[in-house]
Amino acid sequence: MYKIKWFLVICALMTSQVVSAFDNNRKGFIIGIGAGLQTVDTDFNYLGSNIGSDSESGLATSFKIGGGITNQFALYYVRNASWFSAPYFDGFATSDITYSIGIMGLEAVYFLSPSSSSAYLLGAIGIGDISAPFEEDIESDTGDAFMFGGGYEISEHVQVEATLLSTDIDGDGGLNLESSSFQLTVNYVWY
Repeated sequence: MYKIKWFLVICALMTSQVVSAFDNNRKGFIIGIGAGLQTVDTDFNYLGSNIGSDSESGLATSFKIGGGITNQFALYYVRNASWFSAPYFDGFATSDITYSIGIMGLEAVYFLSPSSSSAYLLGAIGIGDISAPFEEDIESDTGDAFMFGGGYEISEHVQVEATLLSTDIDGDGGLNLESSSFQLTVNYVWY
C-alpha cells in the first residue's frame, strides 16, 4: 500500500509542471545519484527496554527523482541508505552479512541562491527500513524515518551533502530498532 501511495505522489509531482529536462535549470525534472561514507548507531529495544546497541560504518548511497518547483525549491522522492556489515546468528552459526538501513520518502530542498555554487538545506520524511538485501531468508522490517541536513552545490550538478538520518523500526515479537546515521555524500544531479 505504501509503495502505491509513494508512486502516486511521484507521478503527481512530475506531471504537475512542464517537464523540461536537462536544461541546466533547477526548475523542472531532476534526477540524482550519490555515494559516500556513513556511520550508524543502532539501539535495540525489547518491549520498551534497551537490550543492546551497535555502531557501524560503511557506504552511504543516495537516489533522488523529482522536480524543481522554482530555481530555489525542489521536491523529490528520495532513497538514502546506510550499508554496513554486522553479525547475524541463524540458530547454528554466526556470520557477518551486509545490512541496509534507510529512508524512502519525500524530500524538500531549499537552495539559498537561484544559481549554482549555492548552499542548501533539506528535510525528508518517509518510511524507514532495515534489510539484508543479499540474503534470501531474512525479511525486511519497516517503520518511520526522517532526515535533515544541508549541502553545497560546488558547481552545476555536483553537490556535497551532510545528512542525519533517523529511523524507528518495529521488528517481530516486540523488538524495536532506533537508528541514527550520519551520512556524507557526493551527489551528481541532472537538471
